[in-house]
Amino acid sequence: MNSPYEGKFKVSQQYTLGTHDGLDLVGIDSKEIHSCANAEVIHVGWENAANHKQGFGYYVATKDDAAGKDGVKKIRYYGHLTENSARVKVGDKVKITDVLGIEGHTGYVIPDGPGGAHCHYEIRSAFYKGAKVYDVSSESGIPNVKDGVYDDGYRPKQSTAEKKTIEVMLEYEGHKYSGLLEEL
Repeated sequence: MNSPYEGKFKVSQQYTLGTHDGLDLVGIDSKEIHSCANAEVIHVGWENAANHKQGFGYYVATKDDAAGKDGVKKIRYYGHLTENSARVKVGDKVKITDVLGIEGHTGYVIPDGPGGAHCHYEIRSAFYKGAKVYDVSSESGIPNVKDGVYDDGYRPKQSTAEKKTIEVMLEYEGHKYSGLLEEL
């Protein structure tokens, strides 16, 4: 599974081609939105600067570095972010899990206001309205189940078991060596 969240998140609205072309996701463990691909940032800002209640609201869009099986470098939309929360700018190269911004309730959200905060995650073939829309559930592995709670399993600061370090001394061809060895 490859989601824009680290840890637990909830699907608040399903993907339905032509009606709702992405998944609406709500962060449980974190509200940070992370890149789902190694990509270049191609948009940061409002869908409509004159009407902040329209469409995706404040969003980030990225273009994948690598083409998919169909030969297309996909465009990923991360919509409804908190105003001016972007941690990237157009032209930045991002890696999977880099923070793009913070989940919010800008643009057209239901319910309006903080209670409607989420990230609309959508994948298209190009950066324009009307471009082919991909089934984001199939692409990401996120189940297309309303109110489902999931965990993509990624933890950036997972502590690993403490490695064992020992002091050693050895003699080789008449020379003595000593030092520390750390477990791999």
